[in-house]
Amino acid sequence: MEHPAYSQLRPVTASAAVVLCPNPGYAALEGTNSWVIRAPEDEYSIVIDPGPEDEGHLNVLHSRADKVGLILLTHRHHDHADGAHRFRQLTGAPVRAFDPTHCYGAEKLEDGEIIKIEGVTPQIEVVHTPGHTADAVCFFIWSGEPGSSTLEGIVTGDTIAGRHTTMISETDGDLGDYLRSLHMLKERGKGIPLLPGHGPDGADVSAFAEKYIGRREYRLQQIHEAWEKYGKDIELQKLIDVMYDDVDPVLRGAAEQSTRVALRYLAEHEGEGSGEDTPAGAE
Repeated sequence: MEHPAYSQLRPVTASAAVVLCPNPGYAALEGTNSWVIRAPEDEYSIVIDPGPEDEGHLNVLHSRADKVGLILLTHRHHDHADGAHRFRQLTGAPVRAFDPTHCYGAEKLEDGEIIKIEGVTPQIEVVHTPGHTADAVCFFIWSGEPGSSTLEGIVTGDTIAGRHTTMISETDGDLGDYLRSLHMLKERGKGIPLLPGHGPDGADVSAFAEKYIGRREYRLQQIHEAWEKYGKDIELQKLIDVMYDDVDPVLRGAAEQSTRVALRYLAEHEGEGSGEDTPAGAE
């Protein structure tokens, strides 16, 4: 079974399988990936990102995940988190997120925390990866005890997508934080499978992270080149025209948001390099 496989439980690693929500679009690619974490013999499962408040998807996810002991969120965006409260009603499981306002019946997640629950063999390492949003986290899926078992994959939410790149939220995202998160994933993700929030899974988180860093650097370079040619007082819309001349017009708003974030980063880091990008598909 290969991506995309709607409403099916598609195994990806020994302990991680995915149910693809049928909410395709420019932002969500083929849809939101809802991850089900459990070993084959486990009585319970952990579900990561139940997705939007789509009753059909939530019921299918419930049937595929069976007994759910815990619900986790990678970040606050609606296509990942809006269905969490309803999924809690269906399963009785608590919801945990880095932002306490999105938690139901449980405490907020902590950076570096190891999640282990009765009835589920895999353990999950919580790693705060701000940038896309301030509350973004990645979940490192271990087959057992972290450090002494296999790191089967990293659930990245929208920090890294399975295809294209992702935008940074203008409200609570930060390019500097995002670059630090990407560099960490580049180091820790060498040879580790990518389990993204959208798009197909990948073989090496590090390779995706390196590509993302390069793309951000390219966008910053474009801004510097535009400043040299047109001056730093270039109008925003003109700058976007120069930078995103090959981007679908439907993504114009997202390109503008990305450019504003890049300009904010440059204003805060005079003379420093690194990059920014357009959301050519993932949120």
